[in-house]
Amino acid sequence: MLSFEKIEMLFIDLIEYSDQANERTNEMETKTMTTTISPAARAAALKREKKAAAAAARVAGKVAAAEKRAAAEAAWTEGMRKGCEAIEKKVQAARKAMGVRKNEPNPSGIRDMKEKWEFEMVMALRKEVLGK
Repeated sequence: MLSFEKIEMLFIDLIEYSDQANERTNEMETKTMTTTISPAARAAALKREKKAAAAAARVAGKVAAAEKRAAAEAAWTEGMRKGCEAIEKKVQAARKAMGVRKNEPNPSGIRDMKEKWEFEMVMALRKEVLGK
């Protein structure tokens, strides 16, 4: 996976390339007004410029998608970490309330509650991060 810095550099290069392509197109349009260029040559030049613009748009889309995936992954990881910490605090409070010692396993009631809390946490996180 590309680092954010590399993606950013690619995006900057893409913007510069797109600007150069737009300048060339503007120059060609100016030249066609002042000089005579065959219609076939003009069409070929426009086709090249459109192809370059389409390639630039594809790269920009890929960069945006990569950034969105990275942001979603970071949000998911952070949400899972916070959720697990909260669940552990709840489990410790329940163990203390029930009088369970340190080395004893969790009673079935606490295990059931923990599974329920984990399921609810994942569903809430899924809705928050993925929007589903």
